[in-house]
Amino acid sequence: MLAGSITVWIGVFFALASMVLYGLSGKRLSWLRWARGAFVGAFLAIVGAEALLIYALLAGRYDLQYVFSFSEQSLTPLFKVASAWAGQEGSFLLWALWTGIYGMFLMRTAGGYERWVMTFYSGVVLLLMSILAFQSPFAPLPKPDPAPAVWPPQDGFGLNPVLENPWMKIHPPIIFAGFAALAVPFAYALAALWRNEYHEFAVRVRPWAIYATTMLGFGLALGGYWAYETLGWGGFWAWDPVENSSYFPWLFMAAGLHGLMLQINRGRMVRWNPLLLALPFILFLYGTFLTRSGALAEVSVHSFVNMETNALKILMGMLVGSGLLTLGLWGWRYRQMPLPARDMTTGFSREAAVRWGIILLTISALISLIGTSWPLITKAFGKQMEALKPEFYNQVHIPWIVMTAIVLAAAPMLTWRGMSLDQILERLTKSWLAAVATGFVLFFLGFREPITLLICTLVAFTAYANAGAIGRRFRTSRLTLGGFLTHMGLAIAILGLILSYSYERKERVVILQGQDTFAMGYKWRYLGMTGNEKFPGDPLADKFNRVRIEIASHNEKFIVEPRFYQDQRRETGNNVVWPAIIRWWDHDLYVSFFAPPQVDASPLTLTLHEKEKGAVDKYTIEFLGFQTEGAMGGEGFRAIAKARVSHPDWKQPVEVEPFRIVTGGGVVPIPVPLPDGAQILVGRMDVNRRLVEFQLVMVPGKPETAPRWVIPLEVYYKPFTILVWLGPPLTVLGGLLAVVRRARDVKYGVARATLEPFPTPQPKAVKPRGRTSRRPTKPVAAHTAEKPASPEV
Repeated sequence: MLAGSITVWIGVFFALASMVLYGLSGKRLSWLRWARGAFVGAFLAIVGAEALLIYALLAGRYDLQYVFSFSEQSLTPLFKVASAWAGQEGSFLLWALWTGIYGMFLMRTAGGYERWVMTFYSGVVLLLMSILAFQSPFAPLPKPDPAPAVWPPQDGFGLNPVLENPWMKIHPPIIFAGFAALAVPFAYALAALWRNEYHEFAVRVRPWAIYATTMLGFGLALGGYWAYETLGWGGFWAWDPVENSSYFPWLFMAAGLHGLMLQINRGRMVRWNPLLLALPFILFLYGTFLTRSGALAEVSVHSFVNMETNALKILMGMLVGSGLLTLGLWGWRYRQMPLPARDMTTGFSREAAVRWGIILLTISALISLIGTSWPLITKAFGKQMEALKPEFYNQVHIPWIVMTAIVLAAAPMLTWRGMSLDQILERLTKSWLAAVATGFVLFFLGFREPITLLICTLVAFTAYANAGAIGRRFRTSRLTLGGFLTHMGLAIAILGLILSYSYERKERVVILQGQDTFAMGYKWRYLGMTGNEKFPGDPLADKFNRVRIEIASHNEKFIVEPRFYQDQRRETGNNVVWPAIIRWWDHDLYVSFFAPPQVDASPLTLTLHEKEKGAVDKYTIEFLGFQTEGAMGGEGFRAIAKARVSHPDWKQPVEVEPFRIVTGGGVVPIPVPLPDGAQILVGRMDVNRRLVEFQLVMVPGKPETAPRWVIPLEVYYKPFTILVWLGPPLTVLGGLLAVVRRARDVKYGVARATLEPFPTPQPKAVKPRGRTSRRPTKPVAAHTAEKPASPEV
């Protein structure tokens, strides 16, 4: 699509113009206006490119490579729109779109920092649009040689089956909102280092740091929900290298956010905050390189295919250039930065708790960073690429979770100046007693593993401590609840993850058609499938197929419908599973598959050469000869075995032609019915030896010959997963409240940092209610003889 490609290049031009004009606006102030106009032009180009891509998807422009690869006619309009971010090109465009949206706000709110911040920020937009210029979503579909009769194609491949999920419409836009927001603290950090000014910087960047941490964390949580409801293995997080590449930037951003808290409130960490706030964006670029370059394709199921060469070079240039620029500026300015304020605290203080929180977040991020990079490290030493197993991350993170829970519980109760141990114990007693009571409740409910029970008690302690802080502040200052809500929501989610993972029960249940199976305290029965069943049973190719299972106990009965089908649209078939989840307040019953459904039967078999006759049970079969239809080996090819079958109870023999047909899913035998209700089909076949195995199924009086479905289920009992769903919304609510509060504080914080007069809010004129007299009223004198005070007083 020529219009789309031109729009992308227009965006490149305007982004370049904006960066240059912002950089030069210090020499001529009038250029600042032109720089803003150029950035608006770049933003409009990004919006135009996104609109053209969505139009191409909705209109079915299958002459475009991207549309052909990720869309098809059967998709609903919303899924066609969602396919705009299903591939490499579309996700880069989504990243650019969010970056442009934030830039429009940043341009109006950066104040005295605008020139420097927007110079670096426009550079980010320029590089993203340059990647899209080479990795274009508007590239035409290559015409094969020889060309097919119908061109361009009338339909596309469509979305990967895993992506045909409602979370596809929600999760990518949310997490890319977090990814794109990382560029704002990065640009502010570079601007602060360039200007060698760090107080106004901290005030202005804080709302953006809170927002980036909130949105990226929420995106990670939504990804966990998606994995839980779609992939069928019963978990939220698999520690896959590509998953981790989003996780450690979030941890570093959280560490930088708390560093800003220390700088603004206590004058600490002034030298480290610019580096901490720039690192998340750089590490996200590193994660993007791991995800998009194909570097982890051997060890990760989430890795994209290789990028276009020039686009990959630009991405690597972004990564290396931003890293060197950040470290160079930070090293150059380090000795010129203000020294941290003198420590005035005594005893146990909130400052110490926050500092320990930063250390723990950083250690956890470094562990995840090294673990994610482990396949590349092993390859660098000449060994086979190998990803670390989830058990490594779970075991290594246990001590950090324990210490972090203690810090998160203590911090809301501590003061900045410090407290004695007696004062701390007095404040924490109620929360600790509630946590211990929770531990006893869990113990009596059957959660007995000591280490896990201790961790759960400490995490509950964190939740109760922050809930107490919320209760004390709710009536007086609701806008200050943001941080406490965030920490409480995080504690609730972690508690749910620990309980759900550590105390889950898993059992494999094999259900035979027509028989009841007992497992997990329930009776299981196979009811059928909603798809178009084909006999004999390879798994169904109907993408909407649901396997209906009745589950019953002594006091309840319900039906679950996990989905299974084999996707044959690609070169290799792919088993696609969607689990069925039944939720109660205290647990989930999670039903998935550990193997494809199969058809089981014990047919009567007879192997014959051509022109040979034989008998099996009471049937006599004579093999008359072979016959073929269609191109040998091609789809639709039929190998027919003509036979004459007789039975003592029949009036006369019958001639039948069972055959095997080549389909996109393999070779399928097609049965032929016999007069008594039995069916004959072709099993093994050797055309060169003129040999065929005939099979008789559904023979009257022989129940073992009747085919029946075998449904291999994997069933999980997942306790208290409801906590995993409750925690993240509280975290998001707290984060957004904190964003609103700190955004309101910017003008006062800037005045304090720059020693300017504090802005005073102008009272709004109040329109009097009712009718007022047109005659001026005279002032009413007091009962005393004193004159009224003059207006100047």
